[in-house]
Amino acid sequence: MVTFAAADNHDGQPAVGEGAFVTLMVQAKDPDAYIEVMKQNTAPFEALGSAVAGVCVTKTGADYPGQMFVWNAFDSVEQAMAATDAYDPMNAPAELAAMREVKYNAIFKPLKPFKLAPGSERLWRLNIAPQNVMPFVGKMTELEAALRAAGHDMNVGVFQPLGGGAHETIHLRAVSPSYGESGKVIDEAFSGAAWMSIWGAAMALVDEVVTDNFERCQVIYTADS
Repeated sequence: MVTFAAADNHDGQPAVGEGAFVTLMVQAKDPDAYIEVMKQNTAPFEALGSAVAGVCVTKTGADYPGQMFVWNAFDSVEQAMAATDAYDPMNAPAELAAMREVKYNAIFKPLKPFKLAPGSERLWRLNIAPQNVMPFVGKMTELEAALRAAGHDMNVGVFQPLGGGAHETIHLRAVSPSYGESGKVIDEAFSGAAWMSIWGAAMALVDEVVTDNFERCQVIYTADS
């Protein structure tokens, strides 16, 4: 699986992840059917030059029925932005266009190393003052290490939106292999796990939790498959 790894860190600041993601937020009439059609037609992903592509379907706290998004992973912001020139989601093939309503698209830059291993994912959209973003990233890096040391197979990502308009804020994403594993982490949090002190310090840097959702994510295309 692709890992969006760390850039060298020379100044004591948290290492920023490499690569970027292009996301297309949609309302699908039938998410499963829409996903299956995309799996069977990989030409758009090939044309974009995606390293990996996938989907995330909102499972709790959806703003509307069929809430989901398609994501494409690239090795650089340059490649991600070039892809926005290569494909206009409003001019999709008729079969795809009939299956979903486009809400908006955005580009995201990972602010810490992030192992791309989709599964049960909790997504928070957070408002954080600019001067507190990288300290927050540092706390999330510390928290991820503590969770793994406690035996949890969890990946934590922090993502900066680029061109997200009024729709997007900082994304915090906590990824487990299953919803049961996600629930186990939450049970430990309510039981006063030692790593909760790191979470508390991180959340003290957050001005507002805008949304909080669970999603089910999966890879549907890889360039080397």
